[in-house]
Amino acid sequence: MIHLFIDELRFEWLYDVLLCYATEQGGISADVIKKAFNATEEKFLQFVKHQMPIRPQITSVGSCCLVGAISDGELHVANLGDSRVVLGQKVSVGGKARVVVERLSRDHNVSYEEVRKEVEAQHPGDSHVVVYCRGVWRIKGIIQVL
Repeated sequence: MIHLFIDELRFEWLYDVLLCYATEQGGISADVIKKAFNATEEKFLQFVKHQMPIRPQITSVGSCCLVGAISDGELHVANLGDSRVVLGQKVSVGGKARVVVERLSRDHNVSYEEVRKEVEAQHPGDSHVVVYCRGVWRIKGIIQVL
């Protein structure tokens, strides 16, 4: 589900559209998740355009999107933005209970060259869409990605 909080604003959309596409396609798949992410992004951009005149700060905040869905015994995960999907499992080591964490997603932020190139390709006329500032990659010089 995509969540965006600015003051009292909250944007949620992904769950409903994911459920709709999964119903249409007969279950969860990579294609269904991609379609749901794309539809959510379009709705989010419409939301930002509508909010921008009354809340201009909306253009300087980040957002992220995480999905975890089980379908037919298979776990599907996806993420966009500065989030990470992990799975914790309780195990016993030397008679003590511990949690072993497994990373299930790849980071998707501009600290990775592949993602920087993707963002730059989406904004070909903007030479400052991704900048290296004070030792950290940023989008538009504002949003810091660690």
